[in-house]
Amino acid sequence: MQLRDNGLRFSPITVALHWVVAISLLAIFGLQLWIGHASSEAQQLALGRVQNLLGLILFLVSSYRFWARITSYHPLPVGTPNPIEVIISRSVAVSLALAMVLLPIAVWASRAAAGEVLQLPGGLWIPSLLPVNPTLKHVVDVLFAIGASAFLAGLALHVFGAAKNHFLLKNNTLKRMLGKHVEL
Repeated sequence: MQLRDNGLRFSPITVALHWVVAISLLAIFGLQLWIGHASSEAQQLALGRVQNLLGLILFLVSSYRFWARITSYHPLPVGTPNPIEVIISRSVAVSLALAMVLLPIAVWASRAAAGEVLQLPGGLWIPSLLPVNPTLKHVVDVLFAIGASAFLAGLALHVFGAAKNHFLLKNNTLKRMLGKHVEL
């Protein structure tokens, strides 16, 4: 079994973790909407704990994915893409991987600077290693807003590229990201 990406294909681990990150991110967004419409504070707290757990999982998985991304060969693109598009797509992919490491850290830092404890289900919690400091919280919140905006722009480019490859170019890029073996 191939454990690392190589010049010809993604490893099954990379493919699986790509979709774990995508599903976790969608679940975090969905939970945020659900928290906003929760009928009681107890329900909001319970959903917040699950959201914090998903954020922790996202951070841990994304840390590994970023490390694997920068230490492995990236597979060649399918078909005959424009070299500029290859540079852009690879830059976007690395940026998204890095953002999935840094944004959960920014959420944790913001809450720690506000004096909040990140509670997890089962009575567990993530320690707050930063001092309570409103100025630090403001700085982290501004950095988070900038990073989140850049992340959403990169995510839009990523989805656009996937849709372009699948619907317009009709190549096998999406099949490759679903774990199928494809010819370059």
